Amino acid sequence: MLDDIKKDDRGSNDLEKRIEDLMRISLSHQNLNADLRKELMFYKKKCEHFEYMYRQLKKEKEELHSKGQDMLNEFRNKGEV
Repeated sequence: MLDDIKKDDRGSNDLEKRIEDLMRISLSHQNLNADLRKELMFYKKKCEHFEYMYRQLKKEKEELHSKGQDMLNEFRNKGEV
């Protein structure tokens, strides 16, 4: 970027302008980083919720399967199936 600027074009405020540009870029990156951290926390919480729901559904499925098996075994033992 500095290679594009010829030595003749440089003025007395070049370093100050460059510092201002870099400070502006740094602030932009800090804001972006903060936004990304917020988004990451949102998705972590969402993931925790879905993991909880998955465990609950898996538990309910196993309970239903077990009840079905018990009922089937009961009918078999009675000779109805």
